[in-house]
Amino acid sequence: MVKRLSCVLLLLLTPPLPLAAASVQTTLATAPIAERHYRQAAWSFYLQQPAQALETLQLASQHDARTRLLEAGLYLQLSMPQHAIALIDTVLSDTAASPGALPQALKNVALLQFARYQLEQGDKAQARAYLQQVQITADHAWLGQQLLLEQLINWPDITLPSAPEFERLSQQPEMPYIISNQALVLAQTDQSDVALDWLAQLQQQVRTSEGQGFWQLLFSGQWRLLTEPEGFIYPDEEREALSDYVSLTQAQLHIQRQEFAAADAILSNFAADSVLNRNALQLYSHILTEQRHVPSLLAVLQQQIRLQPFSHTAWLAATRIGEQLERVLQVDDALGAYRWADQYYLQQAQQMQQQARPVEVSQLQQGLSGWQELQINNDSQLFHLQQAILSVQQHLTAAAQRQQRLTQLQDVTNLKLAQQQQLLSTRLPQLHQQRDALQQQFSQLQQQITAAEQQPMSVSLWHGQPYQQLQRLSRAEQRLALLKQQQQPLNNYPQRLERLRGLLQWQYSNSEAERHWQRQKQLRQTADVLAQLEQQMAALARQGNKTERLQQVQLRLGQLSNNQQQLNLALLSKQQQLLAELNQQLQQRLQQQLARLNDLQRHNKESMARVMERVLLQSGTNKNGASL
Repeated sequence: MVKRLSCVLLLLLTPPLPLAAASVQTTLATAPIAERHYRQAAWSFYLQQPAQALETLQLASQHDARTRLLEAGLYLQLSMPQHAIALIDTVLSDTAASPGALPQALKNVALLQFARYQLEQGDKAQARAYLQQVQITADHAWLGQQLLLEQLINWPDITLPSAPEFERLSQQPEMPYIISNQALVLAQTDQSDVALDWLAQLQQQVRTSEGQGFWQLLFSGQWRLLTEPEGFIYPDEEREALSDYVSLTQAQLHIQRQEFAAADAILSNFAADSVLNRNALQLYSHILTEQRHVPSLLAVLQQQIRLQPFSHTAWLAATRIGEQLERVLQVDDALGAYRWADQYYLQQAQQMQQQARPVEVSQLQQGLSGWQELQINNDSQLFHLQQAILSVQQHLTAAAQRQQRLTQLQDVTNLKLAQQQQLLSTRLPQLHQQRDALQQQFSQLQQQITAAEQQPMSVSLWHGQPYQQLQRLSRAEQRLALLKQQQQPLNNYPQRLERLRGLLQWQYSNSEAERHWQRQKQLRQTADVLAQLEQQMAALARQGNKTERLQQVQLRLGQLSNNQQQLNLALLSKQQQLLAELNQQLQQRLQQQLARLNDLQRHNKESMARVMERVLLQSGTNKNGASL
């Protein structure tokens, strides 16, 4: 239950996700641009890639309260609490009237999650500050989480109601833990009778009632239970664990009241496969010791040795076997038990030293030895160190992918920059030359056309068959002029040439508008070609302005690559530091446990020597009696 809220903030922030990547791409294509980064981040989180999700959010051009809250949750999941706290404080500072403010229910989830994180770090003041900002909504969502956190933060000074609040907490999965904690406080204040009564009522609430069939519920008037079950429905495994926990608490209270028979009735029927079996065995051994039930006690002590290796409980049980046999005057069996315990202690010390070798990162990922795993699971500080090392390793694993993407971006930027420089150095001068030559030809053509249009009938403005006829007429007029100089008879050739020129002049005048339109059309086409050249040159000029931007991107990518390498070195250094701290604490625990084991072994040897002396005395007495 302590970790029930883990990642719930991220899950609530995540919109319903499609079932396939193709659906994701379709959704992103139709979504607004402001939503795309958020949905991509949600999809990465769904694929259990928090680092990729965080990177996607950081690339977003706009950040609203929901995006910042998701980013804060990702930072917390990646073991970067300082960044997460800075973001969550800005999000929670928004009032309900602020544009884009989060709903109170979502704020409550964030506050509860960060309060729990601060509590796990040992900062109760900061956890209390976050918890005080929670405002439970009318539907009482997350009420159980709030009350349970209040108990954990303020323990043992918790609020005690006049009666168990079963109805108020019926839909809260934390209800058994809240009421059992209240019962423990009642027992500490000399109200064990009330505490046992509350626990008995709680046992009935958690226990599964006998189910009724469909028709029984329908005709008994309880048909609403078909769709609305009473109370929170626990999974079978959790319900069994809750029932065992309540029973174990009842047994503990009975032991405090010296009611060993009542505690024995509970613990003797305790489930052997329960997750709390070790705690039950410890209480049961205490009861059997008080009641002097040696055979049953020996069986319980043997179970503790078998189920709890590398624990003080098992080591103490090993020497207690001999003590109990010695108490019932079975000195030979007691001596054998002490000798076995001595060998057991030597074996445990050897196994601990073998399994307590320095831990590597690969071991944390693949699996630790039995002794190392037991130490880490039983100590919160060691557990947090392990999680921090694994988180750093996750960052290092993702760093290789980030470095690869940076390298690809650098290659693309270098290629674009090379293409840009090649275009500016070769293509742009060629376009300049083509434009200048075409402009010169265009100006000359305009001048020629203007000069030809001023003449009455310029040859340059003719084309096709009329152009050929005009050339023949010009040649005929030249020969006629030569004949006039030679004073040869001309007959009627001058009149015929005059009529022919008049006819051509009429044709020229008749087609002048069409020829003028054709000339303007050709000029416009040439102007269009010039305009296209100008556009290409302007585009290249604009690309020339992008050269500086590409160079800045190239420089930025180089800086990012260097920063990434420095970050990798810093992460490696941090990981080695955390790993060294973990190994140091494991070695300290090893030395402490070895010292404790040596003390027990010394005590066991003293007991063994005492029993051996009694055995020798008893054998000597028997021999003397036999000689008499």
